[in-house]
Amino acid sequence: MTGPARHDHGMPYADEDLGEIDAALFTQRPAPDGEGLVVAGTCPRCHGATGTLFPWGRPGAGTKGALSLLFGRGSTRRAESGPEPLLAEVHFCECGHAHPQCPPDTSFVGCGAIWRLLR
Repeated sequence: MTGPARHDHGMPYADEDLGEIDAALFTQRPAPDGEGLVVAGTCPRCHGATGTLFPWGRPGAGTKGALSLLFGRGSTRRAESGPEPLLAEVHFCECGHAHPQCPPDTSFVGCGAIWRLLR
């Protein structure tokens, strides 16, 4: 019996669109500071643990934020009610490891993979 794949730290960085990934492979929870929603799981490319904070919209700041993306403009629904992971967003590998050939100016420290979540 084999366990889960191990993080491939030696995988070279590459901007790679992996398409749609099953949302059931990721979890979502309120951020510890209450400032948004954290979507976490395992990068489907390098198999590193990855998590992304999606901040809630700030009133008057003109931002949509996670709640309006999930439930529509002006929603008052809260993260504790169990929303779907952020399906409208593009997710990036944020495993925190600077993979070989990682550009020094990249916005996300990871292997370069991007994906969207599919229900």
